[in-house]
Amino acid sequence: MTLRAPAFLAAPSVRIAALVYGACALVCSQLPLLNALGYEFSALTAFLSSLCAGMVTISLVRSSPGVRNENPVPRMQGAREALGRSAAANLSLLVIPLIIGTGNALFVRNCSLAEGTAFYFLLPCVSALLGTALGFFCAVHYTHPRIVYCAVCVLLLGYSVAVGYFTPALFSYNVLYGYFPGLTYDEILPVTTTLALFRILTLLIAAACAWMGMIIVADSSPGDSTTMKGLRLVAGLVGPGRRFRTAAIVLILSAVYVFRCELGFESTAGYIQRSLGGEFRTAHFIIYYATGSYTDAEIRTVGAEHEFRLSQVQAALALPHAENYVSYVYPSPEVKQRYIGARNTDITKPWSGEIHCSKQSLDGSLKHELVHAAAAPFGLPVIRASASTGIVEGLAMAIDGAWGTRTLHEYAAALRASGVAPDIRRIMSFWGFASQHSSVSYVLAGSFCKYLIDRYGIRKMTRLYRSADYAEAYGRTLTQLMTEWYGFLARIPVDGEDSDRVDALFRRPAIFAKICPRVLAQQNAQARAAFGRKEYAAAESLYADSYAQGRGSEALAGLLSSALRQNKYGAVTEALDSIILQDEYPARYLPLFTMIGDAYWRTGNSERAVALYDRIYHADLSEGFTEGSGVRMLALNADPEGKRYPSLFLTDAGDTARVAVIDSVLRKDGELPWLLYLRGRILLRLGDHQGALTALMQTNLEELDSQLEAIRLRSLGQALFRMGRYEEARSYFWTSLNVADAEAAEDDVNTWIDRCEWMRSHAE
Repeated sequence: MTLRAPAFLAAPSVRIAALVYGACALVCSQLPLLNALGYEFSALTAFLSSLCAGMVTISLVRSSPGVRNENPVPRMQGAREALGRSAAANLSLLVIPLIIGTGNALFVRNCSLAEGTAFYFLLPCVSALLGTALGFFCAVHYTHPRIVYCAVCVLLLGYSVAVGYFTPALFSYNVLYGYFPGLTYDEILPVTTTLALFRILTLLIAAACAWMGMIIVADSSPGDSTTMKGLRLVAGLVGPGRRFRTAAIVLILSAVYVFRCELGFESTAGYIQRSLGGEFRTAHFIIYYATGSYTDAEIRTVGAEHEFRLSQVQAALALPHAENYVSYVYPSPEVKQRYIGARNTDITKPWSGEIHCSKQSLDGSLKHELVHAAAAPFGLPVIRASASTGIVEGLAMAIDGAWGTRTLHEYAAALRASGVAPDIRRIMSFWGFASQHSSVSYVLAGSFCKYLIDRYGIRKMTRLYRSADYAEAYGRTLTQLMTEWYGFLARIPVDGEDSDRVDALFRRPAIFAKICPRVLAQQNAQARAAFGRKEYAAAESLYADSYAQGRGSEALAGLLSSALRQNKYGAVTEALDSIILQDEYPARYLPLFTMIGDAYWRTGNSERAVALYDRIYHADLSEGFTEGSGVRMLALNADPEGKRYPSLFLTDAGDTARVAVIDSVLRKDGELPWLLYLRGRILLRLGDHQGALTALMQTNLEELDSQLEAIRLRSLGQALFRMGRYEEARSYFWTSLNVADAEAAEDDVNTWIDRCEWMRSHAE
């Protein structure tokens, strides 16, 4: 017996849809992030399937003779058959992109076909059924069903756009495409219970559409007008035998809409404000924060910091007066992700004057986000920002100025010298900015914009912000301005340590170039959670699997950290020779040198430990890395065999317990300068400002390590600042300038001095 395909699959509309699906899937197979069976591929296919399914269904239903029968009984039978054929056709069509997507795994690694398949069923398959049901309803109700169907799709998409524009949330749930996470740098995107629940709701809506279409078929004649069919539908919905079903559907949909925020489908401003619970007002800000995350004194300091940063931004942009803004400070990145859809990305909506930061990132990102908000008057209408991502982020970086331990120009010069910097013309475009790793794009755009501001003034930059037309704003093309900037960067000295910084901080792939970014980011998160629970063997296993699949630096760092916690020193040191030194750019792994040095120190190989510590110390990647390696070298000088002090750095105890251990060592070994310093820094991190002040004033590291001494003086200033002793704090910051040897460190100290003066004159 010969198996034959159903005749409806040969319909012209089905063939056209098949070509569309196939062409789209083939194009996706050549595009990063879309070339694997995962969220992005499924979401795009879902949007396509909702459109195609509606058109296919309308064509099949309108061409079905049974649906046009004047006799109600065969008409109902014909309608059921047409609806069934349409659903079968639309689900069958989804096999085409599924085969191409899974087949592409032969050429592009797909780390989790199970999760990819789950996304495929939840997004395209459900969208196809929704499109089938809605298309059926339009086909039996309207004279011009395709126009109506497209109009409904536009309205549904318009609602999601309105949600993104008028509410704080970046994410959106929509019956057409399922879920959109928003444009953020977050890589973790798992299948969630919220998504599954929303797709169940989508199926309910699809069933309601199909049911209403059947009511129209049963209660009206094919020749009735659209108005008459609508009236008969309303009458049928409230008629005997149907009113309870209608009431149940209305009740469920109404309840879902009322509780849409609690269900996680949306996040309105009012809902977030009520959920956080805390509100604090200043002259120019309404700050919403989680009740209990700040004391009364702390939230007053946060408010004052907002006003201080706004005064800096206002002066930099030459604004005659400051506007009013709303600032949301979330207690954790996880809470921020729940409410607006961005875990590790702080965001600003300039059109509404909203700033969204987590408590942990507020100090580092507040000024940057305020630039986005304050620059709104210079932006385009509606979005109140520039159309160029490079200009938007470049202006914020240029005015903020703080990124790492070097200036933006110094980093940009090193990037150019190392051959890592792409053409700035690419960075200043929308897609070009996103195609690079964020660190590269932000630093280069920031350096370029800062050069333009310093050379030509802020007025021309604000004119460029609106037009994105360099010739109109500067009288010179982007290429000409780029050439000037390159010449400026060429005069900045670059050395070998700059090369190390470039490799460690900038030789990173963008998300589009990573292997299985979504899947492995989720696996790394699970490994971090296991590590946090001190389940080091489980964490090691998860990290090892992640590294085997993607060769990611985060996975390798987690793998070595987990091994180190289990005293597997040999496995840690072996990675240096077998993995790191075999890499084309070994300095990419500089952040791992501290823990590898710890393993060498613990096993008595102090010479190799010092070499690793010294390499990362002179690279000066961040204050934390410089401090960690510098303190270790001082400790190693007193304990080269690694018998006494390595445990101070390898312990998994919390900061409070570490202070107790340090106190015990101090009583036994005397007041070691580096140990007193370490004690003071931990107390400062714990918020014990008086204790930190006492410990840090008991030591002096100027003769031992100038960089640590500079950090000590700045820490004293910070402790005094938090205690409200602004004049004393200012003096310590001034003194630290005597030992600070980097321009970026001087800029940071000068900001602290300005902050002290501002707080002294504006303190309540």
